[in-house]
Amino acid sequence: MTTSPTLPLRLFRVSLAGLALIAAAGCQRKAAPTDETAADAPPVATAPAPAPTPAAVEVPAGVLRAYVWHCADGQTLVMRNLMREQAIAIDFHDGTRRLDQTASASGTRYADGVMVFWTKGSAATLERKGTPAVRCEERRADSLREDARVRGVVYRALGNEPGWTLEVGPARKLSWTTNYGEARYDFEQAEAATAPDGADVYTAQKDAISIKASIKAERCVDDGDVAYDHAVTVESGGQTYHGCGTRLNAK
Repeated sequence: MTTSPTLPLRLFRVSLAGLALIAAAGCQRKAAPTDETAADAPPVATAPAPAPTPAAVEVPAGVLRAYVWHCADGQTLVMRNLMREQAIAIDFHDGTRRLDQTASASGTRYADGVMVFWTKGSAATLERKGTPAVRCEERRADSLREDARVRGVVYRALGNEPGWTLEVGPARKLSWTTNYGEARYDFEQAEAATAPDGADVYTAQKDAISIKASIKAERCVDDGDVAYDHAVTVESGGQTYHGCGTRLNAK
């Protein structure tokens, strides 16, 4: 014959059951808090979200990152495109000014309240409050050189056998454009060395195309009587090309 538990033991079992129910209810509240309990709960520390990586600036085809303008009053202006901001920055003798793009029925207009720079093709007008408007003209050769500088190119060279362009940098990149722009070869892993005569020598290979460029610091005058600070020799495809170049950035 089984005897019933004594009163104290029954009370003890009831207490244990009650504690289990309370614990279960507490776990449920933590798993799915109501709006009311969430409002009373202390804030939970979380790791800060990583900063977004800026998207690469897309440069439309035919648009340069920098332009050089020669103005009728003797000024030479270097204009840099601020693509992401729809603005430009122009270097003046007294500092750099940032001008925002504004509405225009013709050409492209930039202004900052004191100055207006209005471009249309290779011509531009510079207007500054209190002074007459000045006409400016883009010099494409200067613009291409300044654009290369902004892009981080170390050396830029030109030649006419037939027309070719060489750009070294940034990093280990080497770009070779020949036959008046009809053929272009981009090498991402050019090797650099120094020749006994002090010239910088770059070699690269991509598929069946190889190139060797020797760039020496000395005065070089091209066919248009324009002086440069480096003489450049390029060997590629069994041919040797001679031209002149400029150092734009540090290695």
